[in-house]
Amino acid sequence: MKKNFCDGWDNATSLLLQNVLPILLGTIIFFGLKISIEINAYLPYAVLILGAGALGILSFMNGANSAKIANFDAPSFSTFFSSFKYVWKIGLSFGIMIAVTLILIFNGALYYIRMFFSNGNYVGLLLASALGWFVLISAIALQWFVPLYFLQSDNGFSKCLKKSFIVFFDNAGFSVKVFVLNIILFIVSIVTFSIIPGLSGLSLSCMNALRLRLYKYDWIEKMNAEDPDFINNRDKRAEVPWDELLKEDSETLGPRTLTSFIFPWK
Repeated sequence: MKKNFCDGWDNATSLLLQNVLPILLGTIIFFGLKISIEINAYLPYAVLILGAGALGILSFMNGANSAKIANFDAPSFSTFFSSFKYVWKIGLSFGIMIAVTLILIFNGALYYIRMFFSNGNYVGLLLASALGWFVLISAIALQWFVPLYFLQSDNGFSKCLKKSFIVFFDNAGFSVKVFVLNIILFIVSIVTFSIIPGLSGLSLSCMNALRLRLYKYDWIEKMNAEDPDFINNRDKRAEVPWDELLKEDSETLGPRTLTSFIFPWK
């Protein structure tokens, strides 16, 4: 959380400007839905799917700079715009996948809820609840999708999808904590009309969290090479030396006081 705040503060101008396009896109989607619903009952679905695909592309474009910031590098608008040529396919696929899945689940849940209220069939309520849990777990897991693409090489769509759930189930508590933080950031974004922290701030939050968490797997790989029995010893695997693993990052981040944020030249 400290690194998130410091990175956000130090790169506030870049992050704020990167939120301009998502805000414009959100406005277009809003009016597109408003107009399309008056034309045809199914047309809003098309608007939502296309809008989600475009938002997915912007999420990956933000991710390109978030990865640089997370690695203590400076973001740039050239990185943001040049990333389009290699992220548009996976970003579009990611956004469309989420939109289509949510539309199907929403309609399925409505059907099962109506089944329950029409004849008191508890199977409908059970199935609707199962869909709700599926959405929640998927939302928590998929917060790692974009960071996995940038923080690990050779991660395509299917690998990012698979590894997102692997990271979640292997780090459930950590994933839930980061998700709660992102919910708070999302609420703040709604209040500030997505200006702060917005899509770029959410992207940076997930990127920083996963970057530090991946140190655990580097450590496990190192320990496996030293001790073949380590992989089967759950107690040893649970004793992750976080102070040691995060030492270099802590030293690079350095001590930050309130005065240093307001008067960085002092």
